[in-house]
Amino acid sequence: MKQLIFFITIAATFLLGCQSNPNTVKEDVSFYKVPLVCGAAPEIGCGSRIKPLFVATEKEKAVKESWTNRQGTVIAFVWNGHNTINEQMLEDLFVKNNIEAELITDTSILKELRASFRDKGRWYEGMDVDQLSIEEAGVIASQTTGFALEEGFVDSTQAATIKSDIENYFKTELVQVRTLENLTSDSTQERWRKDAYNIIVNRVGKEKADKIAHAYEKKLSEIESCD
Repeated sequence: MKQLIFFITIAATFLLGCQSNPNTVKEDVSFYKVPLVCGAAPEIGCGSRIKPLFVATEKEKAVKESWTNRQGTVIAFVWNGHNTINEQMLEDLFVKNNIEAELITDTSILKELRASFRDKGRWYEGMDVDQLSIEEAGVIASQTTGFALEEGFVDSTQAATIKSDIENYFKTELVQVRTLENLTSDSTQERWRKDAYNIIVNRVGKEKADKIAHAYEKKLSEIESCD
């Protein structure tokens, strides 16, 4: 009986050990500090800036997964194995995509990052960064229509319709893969302004759209002069 109990104990210990292994396996993950906070929505990362990098890493066999935290301040890469780790390759991709990145080596910070890594809503993998761009589109639409509504240029019904139109427009625009040069170019920014303006014109007419545009530009200039 004692021998039976002994073998049962050994078997149970072995099984429990096997069950706990998935949680104790240490992956090869590199974490980088990055300045990719969204300008329009500073509480989230800029999906438009992150996406081109992730598209590039998808072509690298050494990289198993690419992740960003919600804030756009940390990017993580899961390697396919210890022998595939290639920090220089990542540094080259950061440079190519005009991203300043710093490898995180502080053990206390790494421990904290690993504790939340992959948490839903806190980390986004690969093309899931489009969710951040879609959220940004909503923020841009809210800012534009919110101003027009507060200033009395439109009523709540008109504001809701314009918001929906502008949000849908930017949902399509912000998920496109663009270089930093293209994304921040005068031509792209001007096209966005004109398209947003035309959306407003279609809903409230040119005269009122001109008033909204003039008042909004005046507000922005006042904000910039205070900085």
